[in-house]
Amino acid sequence: DQEKEIAQMKEWREKWFAGKPMAVNMEMPGMMDSMKMDMAKLSNAKDKDFDLAFIEMMTPHHAGAIAMAKEALQKSEKAEIKTLAGQIIKAQEAEIKMMSEWKTKWRK
Repeated sequence: DQEKEIAQMKEWREKWFAGKPMAVNMEMPGMMDSMKMDMAKLSNAKDKDFDLAFIEMMTPHHAGAIAMAKEALQKSEKAEIKTLAGQIIKAQEAEIKMMSEWKTKWRK
């Protein structure tokens, strides 16, 4: 889903803002949370330890996406972006719930 969402946003950017410089805002709510992944920890883990580490890193990554999508719902003027933001929130919340259930189950 994320690759499809990225492709859609790139298409919109070219359509709506062609020729404008890229906007990079690390201060946007959720942006820094979504970047806190310790790839070394994943590289050195395996089996159950890998699975739990992956879930522990993906949960804040998804939470960051939700925070950014909520910001888009409040501030965007484009209906397309608001629709996509709503879809992201729904999907990411469902995945966080699923990962939380797995984490509880797998820690036993």
